[in-house]
Formats: sequence, structure tokens, C-alpha cells
Amino acid sequence: MATPSDLPSGHETKSARTRANLINAAIDVIGAVGYEGASTRALSKAANTTLSAIPYHFGGKKELYLAAATTIAEYVLGRFEEATAVLDDNHSGSGVLRLELALINILHIIVEEAEPYSWSSFVARCTYDNDEAFVLIYDKAIGPTLHRLVQAASDISGRAVSDEALRLRISAILTAIVGFRFQRGIMLRSMGWTQMRSGSVEQIEEMVGDLCRSDFLTGCQNQ
Repeated sequence: MATPSDLPSGHETKSARTRANLINAAIDVIGAVGYEGASTRALSKAANTTLSAIPYHFGGKKELYLAAATTIAEYVLGRFEEATAVLDDNHSGSGVLRLELALINILHIIVEEAEPYSWSSFVARCTYDNDEAFVLIYDKAIGPTLHRLVQAASDISGRAVSDEALRLRISAILTAIVGFRFQRGIMLRSMGWTQMRSGSVEQIEEMVGDLCRSDFLTGCQNQ
């Protein structure tokens, strides 16, 4: 049982809440207007706190921006680790099937849109800018997931993890899957769909499976 001294004080609780509010505000505001367009005044107003709270809790606007990116990266990594856990389950079929299931699990994370819309906008903006926030998200979440998938494909094909052809193919599949979140309008209009339906997702699942079982990956095998 926690003793009174172990429990957070009222000040600590308020401080943690303010910090969380600022991070959420940064995701919302920067996702809407970009880093350059987000003034510290707008950020503090969105967080319903004082202007001095940003330097007090983070040091400055840039540090708040990176803290927001870290929050997203840690969340994404957790979701992706759950999705790719099947790669370690030898009872889930062949290596090809496990890779297919891992990619389909990631697909479901992407299309279900469980996170606020502002998260997608935030990631899209920092990805386009290819800035420090994107590097952080890539290094903490996307990179490790990509490496995990490449390792699985390496085990299947016999190619080294460093093989560029293999890495390019896995990167292309993962990029296409993630693209369903950020370029969904292209897919919906090209298919004549008004929204993502269960049948739509099943068709995409079949496409992912076809890629995993086709020469797209097996073509990388050593001769």
C-alpha cells in the first residue's frame, strides 16, 4: 500500500496535467497550422494555461514540439510492437504467413483511425518537413518496425538484412499501408468508395497477402 509520501502532491498532479495539456495542444495546433505557424501564445491558449508554462515545463516551443512527437512515437511503437508480435510466434504458421499477418495487423491499425485526426495531421506535417520531429518518430517507432519486418523477410528469402532490394520491397509495402491513412482520398476516389468499409479492408488484406506470397518477395531469394 502506498504511503502518503509516495502519493503525488497536488502541485505534481497539476504540473503533470498542465504538461499533458500542452502536449495535446501542440499536437492539435501544429497539426492544424504547422510548427512555424503555431505561436507560443496560441499553444498556451489551446492548453488553457499561461504563456510562461511552456518554458517552465519544456524549455521552449521546439522542446514542446519534440515532446509531442515523442508522445506519438511511443504510442505508435507500442501499437506496432503488438502488431508484429506474431513474427515471434512459431505456432502461427510459416514465416511468410507470419509476415503477412504482421503486415495485416499494421494495416488494421492504420485504417481503424483510433487516434485523433490531429495526430495524423501532426505526423503528416513533420513527415513532409522531414524535420527533427519526424526523425524522432522514425527512429523510435517506424525504423524499429521496418527493421523487424526486414529481418522477417530476410529469414524467408535468405538475403541479408542489409540487402537493398529486400529493404526496398519491405519499405514499399509498409509505405503503401501507411499511405492508406495519409492518402486515403486518392484510394477512395480511385475506387469509387465514399468511405472505408469492412469489404474494402478485406480487399486490401488480400492485396497484402498476394504481395507476401508473390515474386515481389521471393524474387529476392538467392539463386
